[in-house]
Amino acid sequence: MAKNKKTTIQDLANYANVSIGTIDRVLHNRGKVSVDKRKKVEEAIEKLDFNPNLLARTLALGSQFTVCSLFPEATSSQSYWALPKIGVDQGVEVYRDFGMELHTYEYSLFDESSFIKNADAILGENPSGVILAPLFEKESLEFIARLEERNIPYVFIDANIKNKENLSYIGPDLKGSGYIAGKLLNSVLGPSDDILIVNMVKGFENSAHTAVVENGFRDYFKAHESMANRNINSITIPSTAETEVNRELTTYYIKNPGTKGVFVTNSRAHIISRYHAMHELDIKVVGFDIVPGNVVELKNGNIDYIISQRPVFQGVTAVKTLFDFFVYKKSPSAIQYVPLDIIIKENVDYYINFQ
Repeated sequence: MAKNKKTTIQDLANYANVSIGTIDRVLHNRGKVSVDKRKKVEEAIEKLDFNPNLLARTLALGSQFTVCSLFPEATSSQSYWALPKIGVDQGVEVYRDFGMELHTYEYSLFDESSFIKNADAILGENPSGVILAPLFEKESLEFIARLEERNIPYVFIDANIKNKENLSYIGPDLKGSGYIAGKLLNSVLGPSDDILIVNMVKGFENSAHTAVVENGFRDYFKAHESMANRNINSITIPSTAETEVNRELTTYYIKNPGTKGVFVTNSRAHIISRYHAMHELDIKVVGFDIVPGNVVELKNGNIDYIISQRPVFQGVTAVKTLFDFFVYKKSPSAIQYVPLDIIIKENVDYYINFQ
């Protein structure tokens, strides 16, 4: 039988047309159950591929598994950070009957104090484990030091901080993703065209993951002697508000009219491409992730390539990694890279529901 979700005790009860109490008595071999009802329950367990051994194991541990996630806030249902959260929610739903529950925390990408406030709240809960997107490096280091003091296991998604005691990093090869972006953008530019890298973050110096992506991009050109002298500049815009982004772009393009390619180091390439379309600028764009705004601009021909980092898959995998550690004491791979998918307007429709 094909399954789209984890079979629950309620599913067994519905299938066998018995009460949840009857299911419980059969699973734990206690109390009286008629032969007919026991047979129905056993048939339901087989047909629905229920795993009573896993349930028994988690019950034997005698406690709930409280997982806290700390991600940048999803400013809308269409923003990038809504996607890893969907993945985490899906992952927790799979294990809910095995004692896992999720408490979600979010911080502003433009306010370090919001990270600190939410990190303190998580520590106040003393959770079983933490899923962290460590985009503010300084504040993340302080937080994980306190997690380690309390022996609280944690995993990173989307961005990695090396030489820490996280169980695993689940996400893209950041440097590799930048390198691929360099190759893609170079493929649609002339040999003398200038390039602009746009970072939309607060405090580039505190966003080590962004620097890694940018360095990977530059490494592509350094690795090819014929392109090593291409003019590549970068700007950091501490906002995603279109009025502010547009103002920064106008100032830059007036001074740098030879710019013919833009690499956006996050999921907001659509903001840049809309500016280009509005001003009828023939500038090629490469960015990350199939958020709705990027899909629209890709189909309109204003974005040339999108690199997908499978954010939903990251969230699902992070939850599974923690659950396997809690229940089976399984040590995961230190790094679990996600595949990087290259999306163009001709294939984007095949990827919209594959994240």
